[in-house]
Amino acid sequence: MSHNLFLGMYTFAIKQFNTSNSDKVEVNQFLSEAYPNKEPKFSKGFVQDIINLLEEKAFKNTRNTHGATLADKSLNNESRILDLLIDGGLTGIKQFIIDESGNSEPLSDSDIIGPKFYCRIWLPAKSYNGYLFIQKYGSLSIKPIFDDILKKVLKRHNFNLINSSIQPTTTKARMKKFYKYSTLRDVIVVSNQSSNSTGPAKASSAVLRLNNFQSIGNKQIDRATINAAMQEHGFSMGNRHYQIKATYENKSEDFKEERTVILDSSDETINVIPNIRIPKDCIDKDNYPDFQKMKAFVDQEMLQVKLVAKL
Repeated sequence: MSHNLFLGMYTFAIKQFNTSNSDKVEVNQFLSEAYPNKEPKFSKGFVQDIINLLEEKAFKNTRNTHGATLADKSLNNESRILDLLIDGGLTGIKQFIIDESGNSEPLSDSDIIGPKFYCRIWLPAKSYNGYLFIQKYGSLSIKPIFDDILKKVLKRHNFNLINSSIQPTTTKARMKKFYKYSTLRDVIVVSNQSSNSTGPAKASSAVLRLNNFQSIGNKQIDRATINAAMQEHGFSMGNRHYQIKATYENKSEDFKEERTVILDSSDETINVIPNIRIPKDCIDKDNYPDFQKMKAFVDQEMLQVKLVAKL
C-alpha cells in the first residue's frame, strides 16, 4: 500500500498590528521587539510560543476544521529552523472508522482524525519573509492550523501577518522542472464589460478557450503568447480588461498533477506553483513522513531559496 506525499512551500511577511500591508517588518526587528528580554530570541521566544500552543492541549483552528498535537520537534537556533512532527488532521465533522468487514464505528465531531504531518518553520536573518514547508497527503493539508498558530503568536506581541495568511510559493528550480515535464492543456480568457454600460444591448462577458498549444513547449506562458494565439483565430481583446486561466498537466506512469492558475491581464507571466512530490525513501513503512529524512530533504529545497533570495 503506497500513497503519494507532497510538500507545500509557503512564505509569510509580518507587519505591526493595524498598519498597512505595505509596511513590512524585517524578521530581526520582529524578534527584537516581540522578545526584548529573551535570549536567544528565536528559540526562547518565538519557538516557545509555538510549542506552548501545541503542547497545552489539542490545538484547533478558529473555524474548527483542523486540529493538531505535537508528536516530535527539532530546533536549529543558529539557522532559525524549527522542525515539527504533528499528529493532526480534520475535525468539526462526524466521522467513522470502518473495518474490512464494512462495520463502522462513529466518532465525535470534536475528535481530530488524521495521520502524522511534517512541518518546518524558517525565519532567516536579515529577511522580510519567513518560510514554511508543510507536508500533505494529496489534498489533505494542515495549512489552516499554521495560519492560525502564526496569527495567535504574532497578535500576542502586537504584530500580524500581511494579507492575514501564509502564501504558497515555490523555487525557480521547481517551476522550471514542472514546465519541462508538463503540457499546457488549455487557456481560458474571460473579458467583462462594465455593468454601467448604456446604449444598445451588449453581452456582459465573453469567454474564449484556447486548446492544444503546439509551439509553447515547456516555457511559461505570457500575455504576448495569449494575444498571438487569439489573433490567429481572429480575436483581439484590445485594451479591454480580461482574466486568464491557464491549466497545465504533468503526467507520469503512476502520478498525474493538474495545476490551474488564474491571473489578471495586468500580470506579465503566469507562474505555476507545483506540488513537491516527496521521495519514497522519505516515507516510512506506515506511509508517514520519516522525520529525520524529511529534514534532510527540506534542507535541499532551502538551498534553492537561499540561492535566489541571497540569504
